[in-house]
Amino acid sequence: MDEIFRDRVRERDLDNFLVEEIYASPRFLDWIVDRLQQRFIAPPSLKVQLQKSPPREADRRQTDVRIGWFDEDATMRACVLIESKITADFQAGQAEAYASELAALRLRLGPSGAAAVLMAPSAKIRTLTHDGCFDAEIAIEDIIHFLCERTQEDVNPEVGRRLEMRIQLLEALCGKRSASGWVGATIAEKRDFADLYVSLASEIVPDLVVRPSTDGPKAITRIFEGLEIDGLPKLSIRHEFGAPPGWKYANVLFKGMAARTVVLRSSGLLSGTRYTAVEAGKSLAIRIPTPAVDPTRPFSEERAAVESGLWALSELVSWLRAASPKLLEVLNDPSAEHQNAGTLPTEAAFADQLVETYRQCESLGYKPTGMLQMIHDYGAIETAKRLLASPPSEGFKRLALMNKLELAVESIVQREPWRRLFTDDELKRAAQRLR
Repeated sequence: MDEIFRDRVRERDLDNFLVEEIYASPRFLDWIVDRLQQRFIAPPSLKVQLQKSPPREADRRQTDVRIGWFDEDATMRACVLIESKITADFQAGQAEAYASELAALRLRLGPSGAAAVLMAPSAKIRTLTHDGCFDAEIAIEDIIHFLCERTQEDVNPEVGRRLEMRIQLLEALCGKRSASGWVGATIAEKRDFADLYVSLASEIVPDLVVRPSTDGPKAITRIFEGLEIDGLPKLSIRHEFGAPPGWKYANVLFKGMAARTVVLRSSGLLSGTRYTAVEAGKSLAIRIPTPAVDPTRPFSEERAAVESGLWALSELVSWLRAASPKLLEVLNDPSAEHQNAGTLPTEAAFADQLVETYRQCESLGYKPTGMLQMIHDYGAIETAKRLLASPPSEGFKRLALMNKLELAVESIVQREPWRRLFTDDELKRAAQRLR
């Protein structure tokens, strides 16, 4: 069973995997969308449909996989195009054709309504040049890591075996070469990189210890041990690497506490910080953006990105220690489950409201894309809190000139049920600004 895919994998296997995994796992779809950063906003509450090799709008070429978001009238409102590469290079004009297709789609769906993703082994990505025709590059090794993290959760045996088989398929795709079938368990370049990483980490975060790693194809996250804070549940500190260019995260995970995510966001504890709270499977993650790091490159070339990530991680640890009393109250609040279940509006519902407001503004000839980007980066509730904490935005001024302040965030937060997500001070500040 260990060599079931040896020398028997092709690019179409990746396409088939993507269609099945995206269809079966909303978490995997969210993970893909998250890698698009500010380039794409997935419309909430719409039906997702998948197509293999659909025809393009701008030419007669085909896309490997297309993810579409459709409304009740079966009209596509957003889409993500995926191009898969394993060993082949781009055909003449292929990357440019994606740029042309995106331009046509964005004209119809809006600037944040379409995106294109290139998926390939990390070694292949480094050889492909597309001059920005794709909005994101996702290494297959990153997908492997995502699936490996799922195997660590409390999944039933059948799901566990399915995940293991998919990981084995993807590893075969990553290891496929013209001469042989597999990449060794440890990559020498990554081992050298890891030794220097551990040395630098001991200087910047001396209280923590980097967990040993195999430094194989799946080793794209560094896990730190040794942090225990009185009263807080067991936590996990992680520094994600990923494939440059782009951004990943340093984060802390609280296992089994995903239900407290909305409560933490609405508590105001993260306001004024660079941290965001997101659900990570069954865990609550508090994270901070860090530069992506390629551990297969010489450490000297990646040192600046590594150092920036480690300092961000150090900052996160310091904040955790300082904020632990208040954080403990939020995580242990006995009413949190009840609030999350219905008393407080959900994050998704508030996001729907803000996206609908964007549509209304768009119909008036004004596109507040900055707000959409913030929603993607911080979540809808935290976006509103940040806007309220800052001086009046250019968007607020634009709406004032249009005599449409009822579309401003300051007006939206005054209404039920949304006002229950905000503090009295925030509501007072919003009312004063409107006056």
